[in-house]
Amino acid sequence: MSSLLIGDKALFAFKLAIDKDLVSVNIFCGWEGMGDNNQYAQLKTFSSLINGKLRAYNYELADEIKDLDKDAIYSYVVHGCENAENWMESQRLESLWITLNLAPCLDGDTIILLSNNLFDRVVWKKFNSKDVGEIFLPAGYVFKQFESLLNIVSN
Repeated sequence: MSSLLIGDKALFAFKLAIDKDLVSVNIFCGWEGMGDNNQYAQLKTFSSLINGKLRAYNYELADEIKDLDKDAIYSYVVHGCENAENWMESQRLESLWITLNLAPCLDGDTIILLSNNLFDRVVWKKFNSKDVGEIFLPAGYVFKQFESLLNIVSN
């Protein structure tokens, strides 16, 4: 089994444990780790889902809600997805919720990305936690980590 760290745990990072064609994923936001090391996903499926998340990202929506406080962002995206009246609205909101349907090891952990040309704002809530966290990062930082992740898992 190989273990890889992509990014900086103090900012935003992926920690992968790869065993043949399986992967376990942890995501770190401002040192706070999320994910279940005992859950694995198929590496090719995970890679495909990451690629889909990157292609479907909605910069327009991110810009619309960037000035809300972190609790309002969490509520808008999560409760909006849960209560969406149609598939299109659900997909629009899901584009910002980067951990939704990504891998079993991240079930229950919520990470929302608001990316624009000024900064990347990450809002998260760990499974069974009451607290919503947030961190502001340099513009493009999170997508750079996703691209590095894709380069590694695609090879």
